[in-house]
Amino acid sequence: MSVYTCVDQSRMAQHVALFDLGKLESFSGIEGGVENTNYRVRTEHQSLVLTLFEHHNQHDVQEFVRLARFLSEEGFRVPAPISDRSGEWLHEVAGKPAILCPFIEGNHPDIITARHCWQVGSTLAELHLASRKLPGASANPRGFEWWKQMYSSLAEDLDRTDYALLSSEMNWQLKHRLQWRLLPQGWIHGDLFRDNVLFSGPAGSQQLSAILDWYNACKGVWIYDLAVVANDWCCNEQGEWDDTLYDALLAGYQRVRRLSGYEQQQWPLILRGAALRFWLSRLATRRYQQASGSSLVLSKDPDEYRNKLIHRRGYESLRIMA
Repeated sequence: MSVYTCVDQSRMAQHVALFDLGKLESFSGIEGGVENTNYRVRTEHQSLVLTLFEHHNQHDVQEFVRLARFLSEEGFRVPAPISDRSGEWLHEVAGKPAILCPFIEGNHPDIITARHCWQVGSTLAELHLASRKLPGASANPRGFEWWKQMYSSLAEDLDRTDYALLSSEMNWQLKHRLQWRLLPQGWIHGDLFRDNVLFSGPAGSQQLSAILDWYNACKGVWIYDLAVVANDWCCNEQGEWDDTLYDALLAGYQRVRRLSGYEQQQWPLILRGAALRFWLSRLATRRYQQASGSSLVLSKDPDEYRNKLIHRRGYESLRIMA
């Protein structure tokens, strides 16, 4: 599990007392988080999730939670923070910005099926279109400028071969910045991995029940959001596609929002960029976890996204029509 900030019984009870939730009954760290600390909290009246933000200040949290609150009001199944007796939903716990959200029932599927991918694709497109009503999407804090900063700091972290690969890809992405800027943009989730989606119901007929973790929500290229999903849901750790899952994801998305010819043309570029971004992100997380000294952290292998990047670099074009 990933627990960077420990909250004791007394502090947790003190925080829960701010809300009309009854007395605290139990709490425990949640497995699966990487960048933030999450606790499952049970009170007399409700099950909840407390999130402590390890890398963001209160202003940052207000910005990216704004989208989750909007989508919740629009009827989407996303966790939105609840307010205390004073009407406040953003607090500070153990020196970190914190929100308390209702716990949503469901599970992360152990085996990904075409049904899962189709639902994720169609829901993602619906979210993209619905979010157009919400103005003022914030800039991506882990966009291209962050890529360059991370790249320049990694010379001592990587061996010569990996740093040469990283340098080559950074230079290639830099040459293609105009293509990125010309693609349709708006609010994106930014981190729609399998562990951020819940499904409920019997095996074989599961329905998507919630999309979690909106803490990377920002302005971005819509097909980049789709590429993040494809790189996680539709291939193995070496980046080799499962055609059934890949086709289902694209079919689901395009049921709601048809991709333009230009988006299809730039798809290989964006898949590479998405793989690069999460290689860099996992390297940054590994560095942070090592510095934190915590033994209660979930480690995700950066090499997985290095391998996926290598695989994506082999494509000049890629079938996208489903």
